[in-house]
Amino acid sequence: MMMNKCPPHTQRSQRGFSLIEILVVLTIIAFATQLVTYGMGSDMEDELEKQALKTHGLINLASEFAVLNQVELGFHIDKQTLEFLVFDGEKWVSFESEELYKPIEFEELYRIDLTIEGLDWAQDNLLEQSNWRELMGTDDEDSLLELKKLKVPQVLLLSSGEVSAFQFKIELDEDPEVAYFVEGEFVAPVNLRREPE
Repeated sequence: MMMNKCPPHTQRSQRGFSLIEILVVLTIIAFATQLVTYGMGSDMEDELEKQALKTHGLINLASEFAVLNQVELGFHIDKQTLEFLVFDGEKWVSFESEELYKPIEFEELYRIDLTIEGLDWAQDNLLEQSNWRELMGTDDEDSLLELKKLKVPQVLLLSSGEVSAFQFKIELDEDPEVAYFVEGEFVAPVNLRREPE
């Protein structure tokens, strides 16, 4: 009796993956990880750009509102909130009568910074040369402490179309490689720029 044996070339040997197969799989995994990471990063940068465009547009709209309605506006930034203020003839109050100008609360993923002093273009601006002591008609320290408790705009958007010099910077808190700058230089409209371009 003769047993049927399979020819040796049809038998599968029990061996592992080749080095090339392992390298191909590792390359595919690395490439997929890179795509996911890049996709998430670009989504965050897109959201940053949208937030910068929204802020830029809203400041320009507020400036136009001030000119068209002959009111004095400004904005104040405290922590992660940008709040528009209007001068009611006696003091600055929140400008929430218009839904569009309600306070903007920036999420914690953004880092915001407002610079109003030391700007190159601000040296000749008459608004920057104003002295709050003279404007409020007092040199009294208690009155100045009371003034600091009131909400006073850090940036003015006047009915004449003038804007006090400022630079508002917004960037991602965890990835500050890309930053947007909203900048006011004497008159509206304010400018928007990105770094790096």
